[in-house]
Amino acid sequence: MDNLDLSTVFARNCEVRRIDRARAAAFMDSCHRMGSATCRHCYGLFIKRRTGGSETELECGTMVAAATFSNARRWRKGDVTVASYEWIRYASLPGIRVTGGMGKLLNAFVEEVGPDDVMSYCDLGWSDGDAYRELGFTQEGVVERTGFRCLKFRKTFPTSARP
Repeated sequence: MDNLDLSTVFARNCEVRRIDRARAAAFMDSCHRMGSATCRHCYGLFIKRRTGGSETELECGTMVAAATFSNARRWRKGDVTVASYEWIRYASLPGIRVTGGMGKLLNAFVEEVGPDDVMSYCDLGWSDGDAYRELGFTQEGVVERTGFRCLKFRKTFPTSARP
C-alpha cells in the first residue's frame, strides 16, 4: 500500500490505555503481518477526539494502534542490575497511519514500567528503521535468520526517567 493511500489519525488526539493480552493478540493477528506473539505489557491507542481537517473519520473510542512489550530480562552490568525489555509488536489498523502513535505508546510504557532500556527488531523487508531512529533508538547491528534480515535497535533511559 502506498503511503498516499493511508488515512491519518494524530496520536495527540488519542489516549493510551492498558489492554489485556487477548485483545492485544486479536488486534495483532488482524493488523500485524506476523500476527501476535507472547508478551507481558500491552497498550492500545484509542481515539479521544477529532480535530477534523485531514484526519480520518473513525469514531471516538476506536482502538487505532497497539504495542506489546516483553517482561524484563535482567542481568548484571558491573554493580548494577539492568532491566531490559523488548518491544515485540506495533501495529495500526490497516490503511491508517497514526502520526506519533509509536512514540506515544512507547512513552506510556516507559512512564509506567521504567525500563533501563528497550530493544526491538526492524524487518528490512518491511522498513528501513527510520521510525526507531526518530524515537531515539540506536542501531546495534544486523540480525539474519532464515527468510529474515533485521536491524536491531536499542534505546536506553536515564535513571531520572524511571518512576
